[in-house]
Amino acid sequence: MQLPLAIQLNTNLSFENFFCPGDSFLLTALKQFASGAGESVLYLWGAKNSGKTHMLHAVCQHVTSAQLSVNYLPLAEMVEYPVDVLAGLDEYNIVCVDDLQAIVDRQDWQQAIFNLYNRVRERNGRMLFTANANPKELGLSLKDLVSRLEWGPVFHLHELNDEHKMQVLQQRARLRGLEINDSAADFVLKHFTRDFGALFRLLNQLDRQSLIRKRKITIPFIKDVIEQDFSD
Repeated sequence: MQLPLAIQLNTNLSFENFFCPGDSFLLTALKQFASGAGESVLYLWGAKNSGKTHMLHAVCQHVTSAQLSVNYLPLAEMVEYPVDVLAGLDEYNIVCVDDLQAIVDRQDWQQAIFNLYNRVRERNGRMLFTANANPKELGLSLKDLVSRLEWGPVFHLHELNDEHKMQVLQQRARLRGLEINDSAADFVLKHFTRDFGALFRLLNQLDRQSLIRKRKITIPFIKDVIEQDFSD
């Protein structure tokens, strides 16, 4: 697996730890896609914290087990580079394009992604896109690209409610060998940010401090860690 611009995948993001309530069809479609079967073009859209990037990383991890080549393109990080960085990417079996909204105001990048799309398809490759809106409402000025993005299934990922976020937090804790009961998880959501990135950083710190202090994950312990390590 080769990534441009020294971009690295997050190996902690997989299908196994993705929480997708009531949407097994999406997971099935993504696993088939990552195995070289099913639809050859997929588009995922949703608000922040809906799991789009997690899904892209999970697909990339899964692809390696199918002995296929994959490349991950986080456009929010790449958009300031020349479009030449896309050269040769059509040689990969699967190309995953994250944060398509990052090129809404960049005609050069829209044209480059459109050209890449056509080259990948000519080689019978596969592409997966994510964005914060569906293709028609994204605001892309290149209509031909919008049309291409609608060729395959378009999935809407909804942001999780607080109950589901509790379950995600508890699931991630169990994978670490930690136990966070409902009361403790509820306390975290009521007294800490609901942003998943920050929640997982808190979980990392709870794991570390529980080992150092040899303490269980209780509300007083969580409060102490938040005040000690996350207060301004």
